[in-house]
Amino acid sequence: MAAPRRWQDMRGPDTPLEEVIESFLLHRNDLSEVTAGNYRRAIRMFTAWCERELGRLPVVADVEPGTVEAFLRFRKTTGSAESARVAWVALRSLANALAELHIHQEDGDSVLRRVRQPKVKDEQRRNLTDTEMYRLIERASEGETACRDRAIVMTLLGTGLRRAELIGLRLCDVEMVERQLRVRASTSKSVHAREIALYPETLKELDRYIRDFRAEGDANDALFVGRRGGPLTAQGIKRLFDRLKLRTGIRDLTAHMLRHTWATNFNRSGTGSAFDLQMEGGWTTPRMVQRYAKVRPLAERRRAPSPFTASRLALPNSGKRPAEMRPPQQRSVLSGRQTA
Repeated sequence: MAAPRRWQDMRGPDTPLEEVIESFLLHRNDLSEVTAGNYRRAIRMFTAWCERELGRLPVVADVEPGTVEAFLRFRKTTGSAESARVAWVALRSLANALAELHIHQEDGDSVLRRVRQPKVKDEQRRNLTDTEMYRLIERASEGETACRDRAIVMTLLGTGLRRAELIGLRLCDVEMVERQLRVRASTSKSVHAREIALYPETLKELDRYIRDFRAEGDANDALFVGRRGGPLTAQGIKRLFDRLKLRTGIRDLTAHMLRHTWATNFNRSGTGSAFDLQMEGGWTTPRMVQRYAKVRPLAERRRAPSPFTASRLALPNSGKRPAEMRPPQQRSVLSGRQTA
């Protein structure tokens, strides 16, 4: 493939689409590596589809409403509504960039501004039950790499890291004394660095893994490594959870499910406020907190303090419940009955 063209070399709508992908991603330098990879794949899928459907190499001018809508219908039919949505986001971003640089536009605006986002049913992934969570921890403690696998599971359950953030960790990102974990901006989906508190359960497993299992290395070496000592990859995490799925019998188990479990347990345990949860989870909007943190089980809600607790404690005679603080009863002189 020819070297990617830069924006100043692009003359207009007749430029081959394949040649502008990398330049577009350079233009969008605010994207994380994971998001940039998703955009690249989506645009290349569109390029390959156009070549099949049009019988020629696609050009920038093919990024237009009719063609894009036909591609989105194809992705929704052959893939899923979510894959169509991802493609819509990537192509819309590309069209916005082309309009900003006056390469391909309509009245100075994006040519895709009227293309609607594919509807996606907002299916919330479930979190692990307590029984499933402890079974997972137990099964992760088996096998040749048990120390590493248990540390990975406890890190995901204790910090809610995304998969890319987990495999991007370096030895220097774990601060044992400060009890915190550093997530780099380059691996974060939000493209913002953040620091996450490490609680004793996770800290103990990481200390054991680093001191007793992992071979010594430089501070910038990967925290989690594979069987041959190289950095653990996304595919390695997938294989690990495929094994754990078989061991635990949890058929829908994924690494991402542990992020939902962490958010729910953070909320259940009163570990911090909703803002703390948003910050530690690396979310940019409160909406994602609502999506990930599930409601507490009814049995726990029944054991929780009554909604009257705060107002009751604020009263002078705060030791009694409202029903116990009725005024003294008096006997009516007319009927002989007791009245309040």
